[in-house]
Amino acid sequence: MTAESLSSPARIAIVGAAVVIVLAGIRVATPILGPFLVAVFFAMITAPLMAWLTRRGVPPILAAVTVVVALIGIFIGVLAFLGVAFTGFIRSLPQYQASLEAQAAILADYGIDPGTFTVWDYIDQGFVIQQVAGLAQQVGSIAVDAFIVFVGIGFLLLEAPRLATVLKRRLGPESPPYRHLSQSGQLLIDYVVVRTKVNLITGVGTGLFLALLGIEFAVLWGFIAFILSYVPYIGLVVAAIPPTLLALIEFGPAGAVAVIAAVALIDAAAENLVLPRMAGRELDLSPFVVLFSIIFWGFVLGVVGVFLAIPLTIAVKLFLDSWEETRWIGELMGNGGRRE
Repeated sequence: MTAESLSSPARIAIVGAAVVIVLAGIRVATPILGPFLVAVFFAMITAPLMAWLTRRGVPPILAAVTVVVALIGIFIGVLAFLGVAFTGFIRSLPQYQASLEAQAAILADYGIDPGTFTVWDYIDQGFVIQQVAGLAQQVGSIAVDAFIVFVGIGFLLLEAPRLATVLKRRLGPESPPYRHLSQSGQLLIDYVVVRTKVNLITGVGTGLFLALLGIEFAVLWGFIAFILSYVPYIGLVVAAIPPTLLALIEFGPAGAVAVIAAVALIDAAAENLVLPRMAGRELDLSPFVVLFSIIFWGFVLGVVGVFLAIPLTIAVKLFLDSWEETRWIGELMGNGGRRE
């Protein structure tokens, strides 16, 4: 029996079953694939820096080491900042407990006796401490994954020219798969650059507003907003939760509403005014596909999938656009625009 002898529903069922099996395998192999995908992602966005160094006479090995060392420095700096900031935040929890209990008196206006209601009773401090201790125990595993990622980035940067030459020879320089593969690298770099600029506006704006409002650890919350904004639609909502709770504790419901309104306005301005002006190339992904991709890749790959959802979806769409038989699926994933 050949593929041509099968009916269209049968071929669709077989392909669907194969996709499910592959995705199930990917999910099982997430502990291995996660660091590998992160390494591929950073290797692709740092490839121009690697090329810039080699064009100026730096030996390839030294150029790769320089890029990796720079990434390690940024990684250690971020960890150090978060460690200091979160340590200060945890030490301030007793103060927030007293403020939270004082704010509970507001509930008396709604017929709730604050004398028999303590909000802090519903926050299991032992559970919080246990989670922090569990995170500390995972430092070894995180360090191993980070080592794999950085080593992988170095080897990928060194192997990139050879891999590109092999793919060009095997696929053909004018073949759709090779053209879309080449295009994906530049499109990914464009996306990361634009997304980083927009996130910087969002993070700085959020941090400045929280500082003006008098919310403690405003720099920390602004930095978290910057990082989580790489997750469209969902990330900034999650980042706004801690400062909103602190505003509720320190200033009551009015403070919480002010934080929510300000974050919403900053996000709307960044996404609807700044992003369209900065975006030099259109991603051509529908809003539903963007949201679904975050949920889908998060389910398959965990945290790595959440942050790499858009790059992975862009790669899948370009892959589907490479063949006539699957191009219609890529068109369904688009937003109706056409990329030159």
